[in-house]
Amino acid sequence: MPIYEYKCSKCKRPFSVLQKTGTTEKDTVCPDCGSNAVKKLLSAFSCSAAGGDAFIPSASGRACGGG
Repeated sequence: MPIYEYKCSKCKRPFSVLQKTGTTEKDTVCPDCGSNAVKKLLSAFSCSAAGGDAFIPSASGRACGGG
């Protein structure tokens, strides 16, 4: 199960939730205030490989969709 990041529209606090793929924003509740007025955030990830930083190209063979 992936970890999704949200921000509550009511209390403005960001939070992370481990949830099943396909779960919608309306199914998610803020752990601080209990509101279901949340917005899914776009988050970045990083990884490393033995010996230093790793370059992971996209499916098109270009990193970050660049030229």
